[in-house]
Amino acid sequence: MHRSRGATDQSTSDPFEGIGFLVYQPIPFIDQMFAVAHLPHSFLERTHQMPNVALLAEVHTVMVEIGGTPIRLYGESACFLSMARDRYIGFLNPGSRPRIDLRVDVVSRPNADQEDLRVVREGGLWSAERGDFRLDWDPGSSSGRLQLELNAYSLDTALRIMHTIVLAEQWGFLLHAASVVRGRRAFLFFGPSGSGKTTVSRVAPPDVTLLTDEISYVRRDADHHMAYGTPFTGELAKSGENISAHIAALYQLVKAPANRLVPMNAADAARALLGNVLFFAEDPHLVTLIFQSVCDLVCQLPVYRLEFVPDQTIWDLIQ
Repeated sequence: MHRSRGATDQSTSDPFEGIGFLVYQPIPFIDQMFAVAHLPHSFLERTHQMPNVALLAEVHTVMVEIGGTPIRLYGESACFLSMARDRYIGFLNPGSRPRIDLRVDVVSRPNADQEDLRVVREGGLWSAERGDFRLDWDPGSSSGRLQLELNAYSLDTALRIMHTIVLAEQWGFLLHAASVVRGRRAFLFFGPSGSGKTTVSRVAPPDVTLLTDEISYVRRDADHHMAYGTPFTGELAKSGENISAHIAALYQLVKAPANRLVPMNAADAARALLGNVLFFAEDPHLVTLIFQSVCDLVCQLPVYRLEFVPDQTIWDLIQ
C-alpha cells in the first residue's frame, strides 16, 4: 500500500546539518519558478456536475497505470486514444479503479512551439501550461481536463507533472535516472543528460531487466524504497518493464578512465539526488515533502559516486 505523508520522522542526530538548503529559497531540483495563473473554475465546476456514466458512455477511454497510480484518459478523439494506447502499451490496466479521471481534448494551440512551462496551485486547483498543452486538475474531486496538440510528447509531460504532485504526498518522486532490476533488487543510476544513463542500460548483461533509461519512479512503501518501471524513455526509445523491486543502491554516474565506486555521505548524496529530482511546481509544502523524502532515502540506502568506463565492465561493480 502507498504510505501517505504524516508527521515528519524524527531522529536523534541530523546528518544534514549544514547542508545549505532553505525551504523558501530555490533548491537544486527546482529549475525555475513560475507566475501564478488563474485556473478555470467554471470548467471544473461544470465537469463535476455532469453524470459520469452518461459522459463516459459517449467517449473513448484508456486506463494508464504507472507506479500503481491508475489515470483514466477519456475524450472524443479516437486518434488520441489510439496514440495513447500505443504509447503506453505495457502500462494499460482497464480493470483498475481510476485514481484520477482526465478528460482529454485535442485542440489547435496557437503557440505550440513555446517551451516555457508554468505549474501553479491556486485555491486547491492545479494548472500546468506550455505552448502545446494546458492541464487543469482538481485533486479534491480527482478529475481534470487536458487540452493538447495531438502528440505523445505533450501527453508525457502532462502525466509526469501529475505524477510528481501525487508522489510528493506518498514519500516519492521522479528521478532523472536509469533503473534496472537484477536479482530481484533495483539499482538506480542518476545524472544529467549525457552522464551515461542510456549507456549503462544498453550494455547491461542478460540477467538485468530495464525499468527505464531516463525517468525513474521512486516511492517508499511501508519500510522499503521501491523503484517502478515507467514508459518514459530516453535514447533507447524503449519502455521499461511494468514491474517493481526494492531499491538496493543508487549511483551517481561520472565518466572516468577507470571503474571505481566511492561511497557518499548522506549530505553529499542528498545534494546530488536533489539536483536530479524532477519537479515543476512552485509549492513550498510539496518542496518540503520532497526534500524530506530524499533525506529519508539517503539515510536508509547506500549511495555511491560511480566513476566508470562506458562499457560492459561497469556491471562488474553492480552486485
